[in-house]
Amino acid sequence: MNKILLVTDLDGTLLDRQQQISIENETAIRRFKEQGGLFTLATGRMEAAVLPIIHKLGIDLPVILYNGAKIYCPVTDTVLYEKQLTIPPALWSVLMESLSDEITLLVYQNGQVYAPLRNALLEKHERKDGVQCLPFEDRILSEPVTKVMIINSNLDKAKKLEQAVLDDGVPCEIVYSESNYLEILPQYATKGTALKELINILQVDELYTVAVGDNLNDLTMIIEADRGYAVENANSQLTQVADAVTVHHESHAIAAIIAEFSEKRRELA
Repeated sequence: MNKILLVTDLDGTLLDRQQQISIENETAIRRFKEQGGLFTLATGRMEAAVLPIIHKLGIDLPVILYNGAKIYCPVTDTVLYEKQLTIPPALWSVLMESLSDEITLLVYQNGQVYAPLRNALLEKHERKDGVQCLPFEDRILSEPVTKVMIINSNLDKAKKLEQAVLDDGVPCEIVYSESNYLEILPQYATKGTALKELINILQVDELYTVAVGDNLNDLTMIIEADRGYAVENANSQLTQVADAVTVHHESHAIAAIIAEFSEKRRELA
């Protein structure tokens, strides 16, 4: 398994509906690593939200966070790569004025996450990621951020905000990481770009990359990898560009992919 780098998304891919890693996936990942495989994560989540998973799986490689805006090394607790975004004051005003029971805003900056309005959408997200949002501070509006995430229960309103960002012309990336999660990221911050940076960081000759995901924020990574997998429950756009479609994430998709590579290894032995 040496020379194989397996990079997986979390929500809807590695994690089940209860936000847990199945015994089947965990066992397969540990066996993969024992056989020389390289394993890491590529997620929209922040550092605090992935540390429990990093510790559980004993990940010692850099991980891709914030949908590609940051690469973080858990061994040295350092940021190896980062892109930031500056939001113009007029766009901040539009975003702040949109807040309601149907729209909440999360702003990620310097390893922390802030929320200007607490509502049921925010509290649900906090439970899912296991991270508590800090009260908003005015200084945030004048400083670069890592990303802005809009969680909505009204897709029409989210689409209007998406159009407002486009109309503003701020250099950025816009992606739906889930059907109700609209993310505004620094320009060129994608999982695919971050995967290229990670390969440069690792400096492993003849590295073969395998990427697994389920949603539109995984699209660039799936395309960039030598072999890109979509899980059975993936967004149809991802399924169309993937090299292969594996089982549903509730059926231990990462274990299934590792088993496939183990079988190929035995055939070549």
